[in-house]
Amino acid sequence: MSTRQSRSGSIPTPRAGSSTSPTRNIESVISIPFSTYNAPPPRPRISTAQPISVQYRNSDDPRARRSNPASLPPTRSSAARSMSYSAPGISLRSSSRPSTFEPRIVRADSADPACLPSSSSASSFSIPPARPRRTSAAGVQTQRATLAPAANVTVPARPTPFTCPAYLEHSALRHLLQTEAPPVLPPSRKAAVTRRSPTPSDSDDDGSPPPRRSTSMSMNITIPTRWSERHRHETLSISEDGRDVTYQGASCNGEKDAAAVRTTNPIPPACGIYYYEVEILSKGNKGHISIGFAGKDVRISRLPGWERDSWGYHGDDGCSFAAEKNGTPFGPKFECKSTGDIVGCGIDFSTYQAFYTHKGRMIGSVFKDVGKHFELYPSIGLRHSGEAVRANFGQAPFLFPIDYYVHQQRVRNWSNIMTTPIGSPPNTEQQTKAALDKLVLAYLAHHGYAKTARAFQKQAAADDVEMDGTTAGMDAEIDNRMRIVNFVNQGDIDSALQETERLYPGVLGADEGLMRFKLRCRKFVELLLRATALHKRMDEDKDGMEIDEHGSIKAQVERALSQAIVYGQSLLSDYESDKRPEVQALFTRTVSLVAWHDPIERGGITAQVAGPEARTELANELNQAILRSQGQPANPALETVYRHTSACIHQLGISGVGAAAFADMRKEFIDA
Repeated sequence: MSTRQSRSGSIPTPRAGSSTSPTRNIESVISIPFSTYNAPPPRPRISTAQPISVQYRNSDDPRARRSNPASLPPTRSSAARSMSYSAPGISLRSSSRPSTFEPRIVRADSADPACLPSSSSASSFSIPPARPRRTSAAGVQTQRATLAPAANVTVPARPTPFTCPAYLEHSALRHLLQTEAPPVLPPSRKAAVTRRSPTPSDSDDDGSPPPRRSTSMSMNITIPTRWSERHRHETLSISEDGRDVTYQGASCNGEKDAAAVRTTNPIPPACGIYYYEVEILSKGNKGHISIGFAGKDVRISRLPGWERDSWGYHGDDGCSFAAEKNGTPFGPKFECKSTGDIVGCGIDFSTYQAFYTHKGRMIGSVFKDVGKHFELYPSIGLRHSGEAVRANFGQAPFLFPIDYYVHQQRVRNWSNIMTTPIGSPPNTEQQTKAALDKLVLAYLAHHGYAKTARAFQKQAAADDVEMDGTTAGMDAEIDNRMRIVNFVNQGDIDSALQETERLYPGVLGADEGLMRFKLRCRKFVELLLRATALHKRMDEDKDGMEIDEHGSIKAQVERALSQAIVYGQSLLSDYESDKRPEVQALFTRTVSLVAWHDPIERGGITAQVAGPEARTELANELNQAILRSQGQPANPALETVYRHTSACIHQLGISGVGAAAFADMRKEFIDA
């Protein structure tokens, strides 16, 4: 079996040599009139008879090219491009004379980490080495701290990346939560492409699966993961990873020696429950250590719990403090043995109460209205020389089983939600059941679950539930609509067009023929995929083929690709004058597939346009268009209610309503 050249990461261009093989290039086959980009004047072409200097970042990723010069000698055309085609109106034979070309460079987004300068090219700037702990001179009289940032603040070392703690998976907004330093992954050459075939709705009836909705959001919510260099008392030193805090000031002025620090980020109520643990590395002589929470305006010269808008559990006497001078007995005093004493501190935003743990055991809940009206930060305070602590924000396993605790709280909150009475319930249980049955039946009919819909309807009739307007012609309508939808899912676009025109003639002409255009673009994709499949078969069976057999399949490949190109040209001719942005964008994405022998293997946006998920999405669009043409909603009422409720919960969560984090509809209704 012959080997082929590895595919270039950018759009293919003609290669050197005297081969007469053509190259599948977009502009040479189908012109793209929709582009609004004003190209700069062409540079002098470089002869391929000479070595070409190319700068690479990664030989496998076209978006990751670094400044490592490499000289490439002229290469011969790959076997995959050694075919000649002929079709009416087009000529794909290349000239026998050596070709020249200007390489086309596809640049990655400048925000891509791979586009950052490499170490070899970063001579224009330098990064100072990470600074060790800041220390204060012993014996120096410290000044009363203010709200101003500490002096001589330096940029802390980048913390070690880690994923969000497991207990946050119980939050309904977990997809928005991220640590302060999310892992930086290199760009992938091939995007993951999910291959999903149409799912049969019943044993003998094909249904249209509900469309997948993307849950990715543009906003991210950062959880606290380190102590702040900027918001710390000057007598405290912080380790490079932002977790260790040590008191290094004088201890001779009583309360004036108190020093506090808070985290860089506030706690997002979207967590539902937030928890961190503190290991007492050394309690010094007296153990005046306070662990708790504080608002952003609390002075860092006071221990948490002494000031308004701060709360703390003090280790010297085991008392809890909430803006008071004298605390309330709460738990054991802090210890510091060889293994270290570990105290946990959490906040439940569904009740706005704090809770503490000691040595992996729950002490209890304490305080009220913690962080209810302002941003809340984890905070600790030290007061005497030698006191040192180390925080765990999720970088390591917690001693207390916080995951199980949060699960219990989620169950309790969900139970409260489900038992909360609503203001205007239906008058009778029968009316409630009838309304729910209509929602379910409409959902089944919408997605083509015909057999299930019939069974459900019979059951409702047996229960004497009134189902007005849901039976007339339902079976025939579902069968016709699902047959068309399944044609699209199977890649039979011609049949889908014919049946839609016959049964629902208004669908293809609606919106100035937009649905017809989308279906025709998909047909062009299917023709290219067919040519790709034939070419793969030819490559795989080449060694075991007879000469005649090889020539036959090669001819099939040529015919398939020629057919796709001719169809693409007719598509261009029909829609060249259509200047709608949606039409322009879809056409450009579609015809760009001709640049790749296997668009799905290419990955990225190319695979998204060609892959089976695009079929499913188009089938769903056609299903909705047919329903609209029949006066029915494009989305079933049950889905609309679900999405509306999810959107409300999401908005409540990001607005600071902590209980919304425990209203996880996906876990309760879909994944259950």
